[in-house]
Amino acid sequence: MDKYSCGRVDLISIFNQSTFKLRYFSRTYYQVYTPDWSSMPVNRMFCPLIVPDGDESYIEDQHTRHKMIPGNLYFVPPYLPTRWKLSGQLNFLSIHTHLEVLPGVELFSNCPKIVALPWKKEIREILKYIYSPQDQAVLASQCAGAKIYSLLISLMDHYSVDDFWGPLLLKRYSKISEYLLNHGNAQTSVSDIANLYGESRESFSRNFSAYTGITPKQMIDRYIVRRCIDLLSSGCSIKETAFQLKFSNEFAFSRYFKRLMGESPNLWKKHQENPF
Repeated sequence: MDKYSCGRVDLISIFNQSTFKLRYFSRTYYQVYTPDWSSMPVNRMFCPLIVPDGDESYIEDQHTRHKMIPGNLYFVPPYLPTRWKLSGQLNFLSIHTHLEVLPGVELFSNCPKIVALPWKKEIREILKYIYSPQDQAVLASQCAGAKIYSLLISLMDHYSVDDFWGPLLLKRYSKISEYLLNHGNAQTSVSDIANLYGESRESFSRNFSAYTGITPKQMIDRYIVRRCIDLLSSGCSIKETAFQLKFSNEFAFSRYFKRLMGESPNLWKKHQENPF
């Protein structure tokens, strides 16, 4: 084994540091029109099933506009600026996931484009789990999660290896992830994490951004918004979530959430609880 190879124990350790979560999984109708560029901190898989109005529905990044074609899979990486126009008559499968190599560090977060490809067989297999009987929900959830994870990993082949270097380079700053995991909240500042490395705020920000391609504030925000989603998904109210993450009040939290997620926490919770 040469000096650049990973041993078995290294691969196990690296894999076990990663976290996969299924955030949203629904067949639904939902009218959307976003004329301005926006992004979300999750991996999104979007599969049109019934498209009654032809060219009226589309999704675009800064390179390509993709018309909605039934049986296709459209993958939108986290933090990628996109614009959407979806008819209220469009029926689709929507899947949101997190795949983090460190807390708050999405594997696909530097990927520069939407991927569109046909994937009819897998879509049909995944769809059947949405309507599983209640007494089969535990097994169905495992099967659905496994297939979705497998789909997500297969999408790595549609990007360059270089597209993944930014998130992977953040392993050099693993102290930040550990600090955020144990102490991160809305009051966490760039100065707090610069102190971990014995640097000034300005020097640390300059070095961090040059090495990773994102700012320290972006890394903090990505961790905090992930925690927001965790708490809201677990049943916490908006007020409780704001309190636990040390926002000054729930209105400050709502403004923060909407800036990063594109919608208010109230609307986000409504979509999670009533997807149909």
